[in-house]
Amino acid sequence: MSGDAEAYADVPYPGLAIPQTHPDRLAVLGVLHGLQPAAPDAARVLEIGCADGMNLVAMAAHVPGLEAVGFDLVDPVLGREAADALGLDAVRLEQADLRDARDWGEFDYVIAHGVYAWVRGDVREALMALVARSLAPQGIAFVSFNALPGARLRTMVREISLLHAGEEAGTRARVERARELYGFLAPWAQERGDAYGQVLASELARLRSLSTAVLAHDDLGERYEPVWLRDLVRHAGRHGLRYLGDAEHSELYADRRPPGVDAQLDALAGGDRLVWEQYADILAGRQFRQTLLCRADAPVDDAIEPARLAALWFAASDDAEPGGNGSAGPGATALLVARRPQALSCAELRELVPTDDVEGLCRELWHGVRQGHVELRAAAPRAASAAGLRPEASALARWQAARGPELTSLRHDAVRLDDPFGRFLVGLCDGTRERPALVDGLVAAVGRKLRLTSGGTAVEDGERLRPQIAAGLEHNLALLARLGLLVR
Repeated sequence: MSGDAEAYADVPYPGLAIPQTHPDRLAVLGVLHGLQPAAPDAARVLEIGCADGMNLVAMAAHVPGLEAVGFDLVDPVLGREAADALGLDAVRLEQADLRDARDWGEFDYVIAHGVYAWVRGDVREALMALVARSLAPQGIAFVSFNALPGARLRTMVREISLLHAGEEAGTRARVERARELYGFLAPWAQERGDAYGQVLASELARLRSLSTAVLAHDDLGERYEPVWLRDLVRHAGRHGLRYLGDAEHSELYADRRPPGVDAQLDALAGGDRLVWEQYADILAGRQFRQTLLCRADAPVDDAIEPARLAALWFAASDDAEPGGNGSAGPGATALLVARRPQALSCAELRELVPTDDVEGLCRELWHGVRQGHVELRAAAPRAASAAGLRPEASALARWQAARGPELTSLRHDAVRLDDPFGRFLVGLCDGTRERPALVDGLVAAVGRKLRLTSGGTAVEDGERLRPQIAAGLEHNLALLARLGLLVR
């Protein structure tokens, strides 16, 4: 494993927020399948291979009560620095080797993102063993991996890249040589009708968009071993674990395939959900999976009962339209569309619709979920839908904004804010300033910028721009709220 550690030390992997790993998202799927998973604000989370630890830091910063433990081959220094700066005593980040048979404790949620398909067989075994001994009775584990059959196409271009890079190339040199090759191949892959040309063009478009760190470790790392969903689930079964589902809520949608295909899948699967999913992967040419596991003795129900939605929160998706897409009429879905982006509990919807028919309400909401019009949450949202009198960005966003453009929203999305004055506004939004004070702060910042760049009279130049700054403030605050950076 020393070679892996050296590669990650040479090109650090960014620990950006991974929405699919958040306990809120995982809890929703657990509830739908009959589990009683821990609420996010009472959860213990373990991340195996946590990179710099920022995925866990963001969870703990935005969900008071959540405890987080993470470890990685490379010391997660940045995450510890952030946790210390934000006073997050419930976050513990360490440098450790997965193969050490260490007992980290019991956890409600265990995350292993980007590990399983990139390590040797003995490390995979250690990974699954750790998941099994760490998972609480109704806990949920997230294990992502390169999936067959689709990842086989990626393997082709990976092998071409490694052939070009040469056996002795280090991590950075391998990426540079690969980019050189992609530029050479791109013109030859355009407008080709044969299968090879189409695969090559598609993969080159994806690879050329990746950052150096992601390309170095995800596609050009020392190991890249995609697996069938069936084989991962069998491996999990040997450790007392079973398949729960996929972390993508879009997997719940209806009519994702041509008419009649679901019925054919049902016939092929013969009632076996895992077989159904595996053949669906074959039809889709699936390349990557974010699979959820639970203990084999957990009370899982593969059939989702709409009545379980009564424990959740709901919001209209961006795709739901007033008067269309199933949102017409006086029902709950139409109400959510009218109040977007607000999220409401089942109890709140019962009061607003109004109705005493909880089962009917849940059936309507489940229909909205299946159509992609309703989004599910396990807890009340923490992001503000609009800027208040004294706008407040999360403490984490303010800390990140002072360091660079990569921020994390309260919805656990990675947000890139390239505008330096936008980031400065995030820092000003600490919950103590009303609009006039925010304008004063931005005017002063513009003045300082002008003084540094032109040597001019900063105060006068900044004041000249005050009307434009004041006029644009509400638009910029609305943008921060839309990005999920402002606290309720």
